[in-house]
Amino acid sequence: MAKKKENSLRNKRVTDIAFAAIIIAVMAILNFVPNVGYIKIIPGAFEITIIHLFVIIFSWLLGWKAGILSGATFGLFCWANSFIIGNPAFQNPLVSILPRIFFGFIAGLAFDLTRLIRRPKLRYSIDVILCGVITVFHTLAVLLMLYVAFNSEEVFATFMKTMFASMAINFPVEVAGALVLCPLVILALDKAFPQYQAIYHGTVKKKAKETLYDTITAQYHDDLLKHLGEFVAINSVYDEETVSKENPFGQGVTNALTYIANLAKDDGFEVRNYANKVVEIICGEGKNITIMAHADVVPAGTGWDQEPFQMVDRGDRLTGRGVADDKGPLLAAYYAMKAVRDNHLQGDYQIRFIVGGNEESGSAGVEYYFQKLKKPQPDFGFSPDAEYPLIFAEKGIINFEVKKKLSLKHIHSIHGGVASNSVIEKCDVVMDYDPEFITYLTDHDYKFSHVREDDIDTITFHGVAAHGSTPELGFNAGIAAIKAIAKFYTNKDLLHLHNCYENLQGYGLEAYANSDEMGHNSLNVGIIDWVEKGEFKMIVNFRYVDKCHVDEAQYNIKEHSKPFSVEFLSESKLLFYPKESVLVQTLLEAYQKETGDYKSTPKAIGGGTYAKEADNVVAFGAEFPGWNSNMHSPGEQMKKTDLFKSVSIYAKAIVDLGKKLEERNEN
Repeated sequence: MAKKKENSLRNKRVTDIAFAAIIIAVMAILNFVPNVGYIKIIPGAFEITIIHLFVIIFSWLLGWKAGILSGATFGLFCWANSFIIGNPAFQNPLVSILPRIFFGFIAGLAFDLTRLIRRPKLRYSIDVILCGVITVFHTLAVLLMLYVAFNSEEVFATFMKTMFASMAINFPVEVAGALVLCPLVILALDKAFPQYQAIYHGTVKKKAKETLYDTITAQYHDDLLKHLGEFVAINSVYDEETVSKENPFGQGVTNALTYIANLAKDDGFEVRNYANKVVEIICGEGKNITIMAHADVVPAGTGWDQEPFQMVDRGDRLTGRGVADDKGPLLAAYYAMKAVRDNHLQGDYQIRFIVGGNEESGSAGVEYYFQKLKKPQPDFGFSPDAEYPLIFAEKGIINFEVKKKLSLKHIHSIHGGVASNSVIEKCDVVMDYDPEFITYLTDHDYKFSHVREDDIDTITFHGVAAHGSTPELGFNAGIAAIKAIAKFYTNKDLLHLHNCYENLQGYGLEAYANSDEMGHNSLNVGIIDWVEKGEFKMIVNFRYVDKCHVDEAQYNIKEHSKPFSVEFLSESKLLFYPKESVLVQTLLEAYQKETGDYKSTPKAIGGGTYAKEADNVVAFGAEFPGWNSNMHSPGEQMKKTDLFKSVSIYAKAIVDLGKKLEERNEN
């Protein structure tokens, strides 16, 4: 998470600087272009100014530091302009510069203080009033400094009469302009720069009121928690050792699919289990709304403070492998389906729930369902396996294997990683005991531990686990191990491999691409495996954006990886739905009306979901904005309130999508 925050802060600083530059440029134009920033209405009188409005806007948006900067800029420009137009009063810095700096500081400080107000309407109302009050303060501050600077001069009395006569006209216009124009500009800037939170919209929790769907789904909360605890207790990690014809993804996955099938049967749904690859739950007939979720989970990994396959209720949140990905959201959507049926809210359409068995290691289950069994594609659908408000675009995903037969001096084996779509958390290197290598690792700040038995040393390189879609949030222990071995023992093959695969955006392979909508390509080495005198193998997870030329990227990956060979194992195509589409807008409105959150916007992600495996499906929840569920990491968690609210959101989404289907039928 530290890397993510660092990038966020860096991006904000760049935006701050860019915004400051624009404000300063605008203020320069207003100061030095005649009759633009200073507008003369009555000949012989002082001009009306609109420049102070930009100080107010900048202060409102960015606070007291920005207020001082913009106020000082206003003052310096005013002072310089006084020599051009021949205004001796403002050639005195006490009149032109000092009150403007103080004005900017007071403006920024006032707006900073209103940020403490947690009632959105009250805060905005006070901010609007402040625009007028601060304008009054600006005028009075300038008048005060005029009095201080010129009171002893004979011309002062005549000068002040002219000033006050002008103020009788200028003052009300400037105040009115501040009260009207500043709030309007801030409304627009708040949409363009939501990270500044210039207008407080309130949190989802404080804005949301209990809805009809909250009321009708509340009765299922206890059952949801009970069954989620039982569901999490099933270790449904893909298990190659128990794979068979009857258990295509291993015994644990079969047990999880059987569990959800039996639950649905007991609740009176029509249920079919297709070869222990996918379970289908049906309610109704006609055009379908399809929900796609998965029962498998990633391996537990290390670093837990509890038994991973045991749901722990910590009061406000639930922890355990699968509570967030995807067993909790799966059951939230299931009980939403049940609530719609039980409360007679389902119209003339079918609700179809598909539970797959190997989303984390591929999508063979749903591929079997749609491609082999030729089941009808969804008319509308969603997958509760990502974030709110919804995901309109998902990167394409290519898994490939890099391999070459190697003989490594002093090394007996290297093993790291559990899945291609997870950052390697630890990598074990079994080797001859070499105290100089241990010293090298210590001197170069590698994170490692080691256990020596006679002349054999097992060195464990430690990293930080993260989802393969966001490798920058983790630290890859496997890449660290390759780097250390390559550099200390001067192994050209491993050094080349490190140089190719260290960069997480694909630069080392010339497989980089960037998109305004989807961000950039990403690269994650998920599994490393080598045994003495055998083939060195890496499984790599490559994710690409809509601007990526896929064929060219694959060619470059192969060429730059040489002398290692590359075999492309699987590809999940890119997904992209227009934000204005009926599916996206309907789901977005369901989320907004159930939460009161109208500020969060649809997202593009690097993660791949079941949405790619069918038509007319997007990923929809259940991670709320601002929450870190620790998916694919130790301490996976979900708030209970978020879980319960998701049932309401999904129930409304089903009903609203159903209405869209019925409208289509009528037309």
